[in-house]
Amino acid sequence: MPLIKWTPEISVEVPLIDDQHKRLIAIANGLIKAVGRGLDERVVNNVIRRLREYTVFHFSSEEKLMEEAHYPKRGEHALEHRRLKEQVKQYQRTIYYKENPNPEAVTNFIRTWLLKHIMESDRRLADFIHEQEKKKMEKKKAQAQPNPTEDPA
Repeated sequence: MPLIKWTPEISVEVPLIDDQHKRLIAIANGLIKAVGRGLDERVVNNVIRRLREYTVFHFSSEEKLMEEAHYPKRGEHALEHRRLKEQVKQYQRTIYYKENPNPEAVTNFIRTWLLKHIMESDRRLADFIHEQEKKKMEKKKAQAQPNPTEDPA
């Protein structure tokens, strides 16, 4: 399975989110490589554990950003986060109980979910943040300009 490549099309142009997405992609690529090399379940489980830990951090950070921005779809977005965390936990449980999950299915799921989530849900969030920033800048600009109807004297 090919690795996930960071491209400008994946960027949501919010540096905090993009930096964290790059880290998630690096961890996902570690999983793809481990599965592709046929490494033992201990190695695969370690990568899945790192993926889970980092998604918890990233999702928490992203959800805080949504809260601060008063993003109207934050509940729906957070639900997607919970679903991924549960699926990754399920993969960990499967490995723990010595039931081998289909490695290709795991990596395909992570790859598909991650790219779809970034390109759809995270892009909508970023668009909202950019729109809020634009409105703030326009408001500051309007406040900084003198009102032509006021008498300067």
